[in-house]
Amino acid sequence: MRQDESQEYKPQLFLRKYALYNNTFAHCLICSTAPLNAENEYREDLPSKKTPNSGMIKAADYLWQTKFSSDSWKAKASSDPSCQIDDIKSVLQDFIKEKWGESGKDVLSKISIILDIHGFNVPLKNLEKNTYEPLSEKFKNDVTGKTFEDFVIVINFSWPSEQVIASQWREFQAIPIVLWILIGISITLLLSNIFSSLALILVGMSLLLILLRLVVYFRDRDRATNYGVFDAVDLVRWIQVILEEILLEATVNNKQANEHQSYPDFFGRANLSFTAHSMGCFAATHTIRVLSDVFDPYMIDRWKKISPNGPFETEPKSTENLDPDQRINNIGNLFTLKTLVIASPDIPIWAITTRRSNFLKSCLRRFKEIYLFSNDADMVLRLASTTANYFIFPSKSRVGGYRLGNLTITKKRVYGISNLGNDALGVRAFTHNISLQDEPFSCKTDISNSFTIVDCTDYKDKLIAPKSSACPKRLLSAFTANNSFATFFNYIFTAFRHFSGICQIDSHGGYFRGKFCRDLIYSLSLYGKQENHEKFKERKEILHEELRKRQMAWIESSDDKN
Repeated sequence: MRQDESQEYKPQLFLRKYALYNNTFAHCLICSTAPLNAENEYREDLPSKKTPNSGMIKAADYLWQTKFSSDSWKAKASSDPSCQIDDIKSVLQDFIKEKWGESGKDVLSKISIILDIHGFNVPLKNLEKNTYEPLSEKFKNDVTGKTFEDFVIVINFSWPSEQVIASQWREFQAIPIVLWILIGISITLLLSNIFSSLALILVGMSLLLILLRLVVYFRDRDRATNYGVFDAVDLVRWIQVILEEILLEATVNNKQANEHQSYPDFFGRANLSFTAHSMGCFAATHTIRVLSDVFDPYMIDRWKKISPNGPFETEPKSTENLDPDQRINNIGNLFTLKTLVIASPDIPIWAITTRRSNFLKSCLRRFKEIYLFSNDADMVLRLASTTANYFIFPSKSRVGGYRLGNLTITKKRVYGISNLGNDALGVRAFTHNISLQDEPFSCKTDISNSFTIVDCTDYKDKLIAPKSSACPKRLLSAFTANNSFATFFNYIFTAFRHFSGICQIDSHGGYFRGKFCRDLIYSLSLYGKQENHEKFKERKEILHEELRKRQMAWIESSDDKN
């Protein structure tokens, strides 16, 4: 069927911004073009363009906004994302050609890709201002003038999220007829002064339903599930296509490479890491679940070793007896899952347990390293998220509905690097602590086998903002978490300061407002622990002191996820 010349061309993904540093470090902002509302054809906060044949905007007439601070750095914004995709492919092609050697063996292992996924209530303009631009400045300062052996691509991925209240307060035409009937009955009963109690109940129900719409939590969750996840999947798939095309072109006239290209992983695998915050953690983990090949012969064979009867096995064997195998980290044809860093994850706390309720276990164990940044006093998760998920998450207890981002140390915390078991990790209710070993979790296996946990409840640091005070401030909570008697008051004051904006406390996103924590998150995404580095012990001691200085508790992982 022929496309109408006047019809707008709307790609699935849009490369909004792109910066290249030293030809070995690329930073992109890639957006899903899915609309905020189903009635719209295109995401409202993105520019649209006509097809090249329409004469409105030709492919050769795309806008380049180029800034040069040095010959090694350039940033581009274009109305034609295909041109920048070609740029990225060209730079990758040059890098692979430079590192090819005689046969191209393990050349892909020198490429690292980080997919950074934002959370709930983050419109595109906020992502650009508060995340992409500060990161661009950071990368520019960190990379300019230095040489690197590896090629790095950091992608800020924007799925369609909207502002709380501001985007919905005018959308009265979306109110269903039943709700209008309830509102009408309520007003009638109130005016007639008959059944006033019933009228107040109906008014309260109506206002609650409208409030749930205004906070846009369920709308964002729906878009993250149906657009964010699958668009991120297609982004990763297309990067693999680009790498396959580059390898195919490189091996055409290379006899030695042609002889070995049929060997599994001869060219190595590119490192794929994820960094996510809040609801973005939900999108990231579900992206991995979709990308995982459920018919992979190796994974099926491993499954049979653990559970001879598959999903019908009543006594599965322990994974501790299996030999470590890096193939569990492989995904697709050319990627290996390296690092997952999640901050204040808006996913059920059951994701860290060993019970049947952990529906993410098969996904999380595929990463080489996993880091969880949490805050006991995260009031967005503790109040808003748990309230919203009360309607959709199947839990019969209040504690069972807590989010993973509220995981904390339930005993006296020790700042710096330490090794703690399940008896010292759990969640805090308003009046008491619940260990992961206790009901309802009953987690028998030490969860540090899978996660490195960084409890940031007491985190103190200088703000990244240029005009901020040089004195370190508490960024995530009002009071120290070491005083159990002050827990309730800590929640109250933290909530007040967070939602009022007083004292610049951000209990949900403060990780990215302090320089040390933000740099640590992206460093872990890119490099991990680097245990094989010759200066690993020295670096670990420095990290320990920096964590103590900033009142952060690092619970070490044993890295035994097999």
